[in-house]
Amino acid sequence: MWLWTALLLWDWLLLQVSGRVFTEGEPLTMRCHAWKNKIVYNVLFYQNGKAFKFSSQDSELTIPKTNVNHNGIYHCSAMGRYRYTSAGVSVTVQGSQAPNPVWFHILFHLAMGVIFLVSTVLCWIIYKELQRNKKENLKVSLSSDHGKNVTSYLHKDRYVEKELKFQEEKELQKEAHQKSKEGEG
Repeated sequence: MWLWTALLLWDWLLLQVSGRVFTEGEPLTMRCHAWKNKIVYNVLFYQNGKAFKFSSQDSELTIPKTNVNHNGIYHCSAMGRYRYTSAGVSVTVQGSQAPNPVWFHILFHLAMGVIFLVSTVLCWIIYKELQRNKKENLKVSLSSDHGKNVTSYLHKDRYVEKELKFQEEKELQKEAHQKSKEGEG
């Protein structure tokens, strides 16, 4: 029976916290909460077993800016029908990370600018090289053996056009040659 009563008294009060891990400067809110939201009074808040805050009516406590000194195990006690005590809740406050120095930001942005500049110059060089190769390919294909190296539809069309003219000229020459032979014979 004593054990059952002790368990009821232990679980009758609960300390609720807004988080378990905080960074320095963040607020910490604690609420000493009774079972079934029953009214409690004469609330004591404890850190590492030592009482640090008393309130006759308010069951909520806020630490606006935490620091590493707020690390520890918190619990609360309050009066209802009896004096009840909550279980402990571990709260960790981590030191704030020092901001990166200004020189780091300057160096980072400078490096990004150099990378951007180098990549832009390389892209421009590659673009110009491709344009130059394209012109050389056009010259080669136009000056080569009647379109063996056709590199585009435009070139193909030009090749077909030249080939038709060439064949027409051959036909005309053939006809002219045959007429001249007929005229001689």
